[in-house]
Amino acid sequence: MSKVEIYFAAGVIVTLIGVLVHQYIFSIYEVEYKISSRVLYLQSDTKIMIEAVPINSFGFRTPFRNSYAKFSITEGKDLIEIVENNYDKGILIIRAKNEPGTVTIRVKSKYSLLPTEFEIKIIPNLALHL
Repeated sequence: MSKVEIYFAAGVIVTLIGVLVHQYIFSIYEVEYKISSRVLYLQSDTKIMIEAVPINSFGFRTPFRNSYAKFSITEGKDLIEIVENNYDKGILIIRAKNEPGTVTIRVKSKYSLLPTEFEIKIIPNLALHL
């Protein structure tokens, strides 16, 4: 084989490997949501973080990619305080105000077909009453 044939074959193999790596490792196939807790306590410094995690075809977190997510509070907006709402990273951090109740948060990611809803209960901190 000549040098030209070897370089051409190496170029084809490297290009094929690059396309496969991009398609299966760096492409987002679905979005999973991680939520730290479904309960917030009053009169405490507890926070809840909801994060949109991009998943590749192997079921792992997609490296070097973020899942853009829009968070909307459909119920109980006056019961919580938003600490951070980052669309680019797909992160929402909330803290309870001073009233118990239920909060419903709807999350729509750029890479998901349907929105996902989370229901968070805000309850009194019983440790303060002992």
